[in-house]
Amino acid sequence: MKFNFSAKQVLTLICFFTFLTAASDSYGFKKFPKFWLEPDSTSLDSLTDELLNYVPTLHAEIIKDRLACIQSSIKMTYSKDVQNWIAVYTVKQRAQTKVLIERSSFYFPIFEEALKRHNMPEELKYLAIVESALTPRAASWAAAVGLWQFIPATGKEYGLHQDWFIDERMDIYKSTDAACRYLKFLYNYHGDWHLALAAYNCGPGRVDWAVKQAGGKNVDFWSIYNYLPRETRGYVPAFIAVNYAMQYNKEHFIFPEKMQEPIPSDTVLVSQFVNIEEFAKQIEVPKEHLEKLNPHLKKNAIPAYKKNYPLRIPAHKKEYVNANRLAILNASNRASRREMTFISGKDAEISTTEGKTKIYHTVAFGQSLALIGLKYGVTTASLRVWNRLPNDMIYPNQKLEVWVKPSQAPANQTLTLNQPVLANNNATPQNPQATTNQVSNQKTAVKNALLNPPAAQVSKPLVSQANTKTTTAQDIAKNTAPKTKIHVIQNGDTLWDIAKKYRGVTVEQIKKLNNITDRTMLHPGRKLVIGTN
Repeated sequence: MKFNFSAKQVLTLICFFTFLTAASDSYGFKKFPKFWLEPDSTSLDSLTDELLNYVPTLHAEIIKDRLACIQSSIKMTYSKDVQNWIAVYTVKQRAQTKVLIERSSFYFPIFEEALKRHNMPEELKYLAIVESALTPRAASWAAAVGLWQFIPATGKEYGLHQDWFIDERMDIYKSTDAACRYLKFLYNYHGDWHLALAAYNCGPGRVDWAVKQAGGKNVDFWSIYNYLPRETRGYVPAFIAVNYAMQYNKEHFIFPEKMQEPIPSDTVLVSQFVNIEEFAKQIEVPKEHLEKLNPHLKKNAIPAYKKNYPLRIPAHKKEYVNANRLAILNASNRASRREMTFISGKDAEISTTEGKTKIYHTVAFGQSLALIGLKYGVTTASLRVWNRLPNDMIYPNQKLEVWVKPSQAPANQTLTLNQPVLANNNATPQNPQATTNQVSNQKTAVKNALLNPPAAQVSKPLVSQANTKTTTAQDIAKNTAPKTKIHVIQNGDTLWDIAKKYRGVTVEQIKKLNNITDRTMLHPGRKLVIGTN
């Protein structure tokens, strides 16, 4: 990569290195770039390359002076920890810092507007770098999600909705507003920004305890440092180091290559299912723009149960959407929820509906979602998604949708192979000959299934198709799925006793298969799923 420096910029660089030469005795500079040692043989392009690869040595006195020059209502205190974190951002992870600078042009204007609205220090925008490296869908081991890393409980407390379709902890605008309100509460509670930042990381209760341990009066972050969790001890120093690295990146020769352009946006309210990809086609914008503005839509869709839900779009398209609202929403609604390719759970190959056939299962007395999932080889999470179940509770005679492989589909049910469906204004009628071939192939598949029963049933005499009973989803499950081990609870049984009776079975497995929690009472006569043979 090449940079074209103006004559004024080159002169500035020469003056800068003249200063370095004069200061070498005081600060101990031992190594200068090669172009400075051989000025006569160095071209402007090679000068640029040398500058980009040059990593200045860190000196405590220079860092202290620069931190003191940062105008901020939050103290930019120097410490050894701060210098170590500065080394991370300016030396060890220079490439990552360059990426952060490139991302900042998109996110910082949003943060700055929210902080100004809440009358808070603008430098708090750098906290999002410490939390998520400006990644809207970042997730931590503690289930914290989003730019500002809200855990589920705190997110709900500050009005951030979370479900299978939507997680507003990833919403750029709503999560930023929630973070401002939470930080303002912590500052008003502790009366010190460093303590407020520490509480944002480990919780106000833990900071209160540390303050009491340190004496309880006139204490600051550095006074309670040794009483804080290890992660929190580095949290405030990291925040100070990010402020330094982002404001003095040029002094450390860290230059961004391509800044991310901000997307001025506005919202439209929708009260129906909306497929984001199709919506982007209808308003003629790249779908990546809508996804970037709406990272909280985990499935790139707005569910039908949301009323007057704001969808963020590029501002210059607002007038077009208002003028063509009905046609756009109707087209975006064609790819219905049932036709979407769902992926739920960790095993996408099992949970997706793509390439599978929908059948119906009637719940029998004593069955659980886990048991039904074992019969059909699908996950409990998939069953909940396909049937819009808020939890694992089901009842006898309830009909459930189950997506299985086409070979498992019964003959008396319509074979509806699921493929990704998107709205298409220019759709043409399907070829009648192709439709006839598909029906013929389906009939052939059903006929082969009837004439070639599973190996376990080959020894049974064949009966005519007219005399056979109608094949049901349960019959298919019995023939194709492994048999399930069932244990009937006896008086005095505990989960530990039951697990010991079956080889390779643990208490956790039994609890998971039967939706048992620590508060569940075990009643004699109840049937428990143990596993499969």
